[in-house]
Order: sequence, then structure tokens, then C-alpha cells
Amino acid sequence: MNSIFISQTFNAPQDEIFAYLCDHNNLGAILGAQIVRIKDADSGNPNGVGSVRSIKIGVELLQETVVTFDEPNLIEYKISSNAPINYHLGCMEFSTPAPGKTQLNYTIDLESKIGIIDGAVGFILKTVITNGLKKLAAKYN
Repeated sequence: MNSIFISQTFNAPQDEIFAYLCDHNNLGAILGAQIVRIKDADSGNPNGVGSVRSIKIGVELLQETVVTFDEPNLIEYKISSNAPINYHLGCMEFSTPAPGKTQLNYTIDLESKIGIIDGAVGFILKTVITNGLKKLAAKYN
């Protein structure tokens, strides 16, 4: 199993950053992929528990389902489609370290069906997500 950890500070209120990052349709700009919500949550925020997003780069790579949604503090999601990943849990924790600022701590635990590629997959994910979050944070400076 491989774990990655990303931390990013934003010069914007926690509610604003949470609202942006919880919206599946905004994540494409972060990951450089086409990401769309294909199923709304059963109640409340359409991006909440039970909502499903499709991630495509040309063709659909996988689907993820939100399993925890505690607005504006926590989002957890798991891969829910048949992907070359046995286990994937993403956890986005939001906090306010100072007025008008947001701290995002993003952890992903993953295990592929071919264990020897876990490190490479983790490295790629960490690089892509870190770069995307830095670009988003720069918009608030």
C-alpha cells in the first residue's frame, strides 16, 4: 500500500475553498482530466455522500464515490468502478489556520492490482495534484 500526503494553504476562507473543491466539475482543472458528476448525492449538497464522478482522459479511467461529506471540513471518496486499483481512499481535510486562510491536508491511500506500480502511480498522482492545487492557490494571492 502506498500513501501520499499533500498540504496546501489558500488565502481564502475555508467555506469558499471547500465549496470549490467539493464540486466534482471543478476538479478537472486540478487534475488535467475531464471530471464530471454523473450521480448526485441522495440528499443535501449534490456533491455529498453517494455522489459519483467520472474521470476521463479521452476514455473513462474510473469512477469515484463520495463516502464522507462533512461541510466545510472533510471529504472522503473511494474508487467505485473497475479500475486497475484494488484500494483507493482519498481524504481532503480543511481547516482555518488564520482568519481568511484555508489549510488543505490531502491524503490518498492506494494499492494497485499490480503492487510494483504503486510507487509510480503515487508519484504521478502527488505531482499532478500538487501542481494543480498550487495553481488554484495562486489565483487567491
